[in-house]
Amino acid sequence: MEEIQHYEIESDRLRFRRLRADDFALVAPILQDAQTMYAWEHAFSYEEVCDWIAGMLRRYREDGCGYFAALSRQTGALVALAGPLVEQLQERAEIGIGYIVRRELWGQGYGVECARACIRYAFGALGAARVVATIRPNNLPSLRVAAQCGMQAVGQISKHYRSKDMPHIVCAIGQPLPEEQATVGDSAGA
Repeated sequence: MEEIQHYEIESDRLRFRRLRADDFALVAPILQDAQTMYAWEHAFSYEEVCDWIAGMLRRYREDGCGYFAALSRQTGALVALAGPLVEQLQERAEIGIGYIVRRELWGQGYGVECARACIRYAFGALGAARVVATIRPNNLPSLRVAAQCGMQAVGQISKHYRSKDMPHIVCAIGQPLPEEQATVGDSAGA
């Protein structure tokens, strides 16, 4: 009997589902690729991939959101890891988004499609008043994705990761007015 799959988000080319504890083989090709993970400054080890999945499962329970597996509608293959995340910014929690696209699919508009879908989900399903993305200053493609989604740089923070302080640009977009909502992210395949 085939498993019935629930999708949290759907876009033109993608369906987004929650990660499962047994998704190591699905996500490892992204997280263990040093070029894809350059903004993190390392490819993940086996243990780090397992911990990352466990962290997402914890986020689902505690925060109600986390990265999803973004799967191709056409083939079912993993295209990206993307989703809304609760981010601690200067003593307050905000809804942020993150997206990591498989390297062999870069330049095909999937980053923008993922980000727009996650922004819509954060405003609609999570009731966010504002959505942020924290992006390393050297991650120019991700900064371009944020800009294409209408996000603007609003500040900078430092995140402590692997015994190192890493600067991040904070990009944000406020919830559109009701008459604007129909146009936010409508061109998901850009």
